[in-house]
Amino acid sequence: MEIRTLDVADLPACSDLAESRSWPREPPKWRLLHEVGQLFGVDAPGGGLAACAAVVSFGTVASISMVLVAPRFERRGLGRAITAQTLAAAGEAVVWLHASTLGRPLYESMGFVLDGGCQGHVGRFVDDGGPGAALGSVADVIALDRAAQGVDRRPLLERLGTPYVTDGGFAFGVDIGHVTVIGPVVAESEEAAKAVVRGVARSVSGEVRVDPDYRFPSFTTWLRERGLVPGPPAPRLVLDGRPLPGDASLRFAPFTRALG
Repeated sequence: MEIRTLDVADLPACSDLAESRSWPREPPKWRLLHEVGQLFGVDAPGGGLAACAAVVSFGTVASISMVLVAPRFERRGLGRAITAQTLAAAGEAVVWLHASTLGRPLYESMGFVLDGGCQGHVGRFVDDGGPGAALGSVADVIALDRAAQGVDRRPLLERLGTPYVTDGGFAFGVDIGHVTVIGPVVAESEEAAKAVVRGVARSVSGEVRVDPDYRFPSFTTWLRERGLVPGPPAPRLVLDGRPLPGDASLRFAPFTRALG
């Protein structure tokens, strides 16, 4: 089965495939992945997609995500084949991903090594009345994001809208179709991280999602105290165990598991 590059017309089929795996439909996230990265897919006989995956590269770093195989095409090697395609597209970059429980053995068999992780938390934010953050501009956050990630991610940041900014921290709030994602949460202190989460949460009426990194247990506890409910953990794996660039102490939460 041939792997091809997907285009914008294939995005509804990507959502259909995600839904077949009991993942939520997230058209804005698929569109973003298409705009800043590459999507690969395998056509299913009769229509739709049998498999898909995404790769996004920024400088010396690349992320792989949305590796999905339709239930009726499992155990045919499509997951391995399409992951290999994304690795080829990433070239010499340091490649990382967040793995599900089912997917982790495949990635480890391909040379990926555990390197921490994060855990999604979703719910209606219960405000604690602490200091918040104000709307800023993308120009305000480029330098801090580069320090955190070790690469320039301006093409991504410019598509996320308007950040909430405080002294030493920022976060975006992005509606991905069923929830507002708060992230990336990049901050020089836990208090700054809390302030930018409050800033975004106070601007939306529905549920929010934050995926705190394992490195910040007290920040995670605070999110749970604010009414956000933890979901399954998402271990982060890096190909060949290579070190990720940037200052990990600034990376409180990714934008999504797909993009960091």
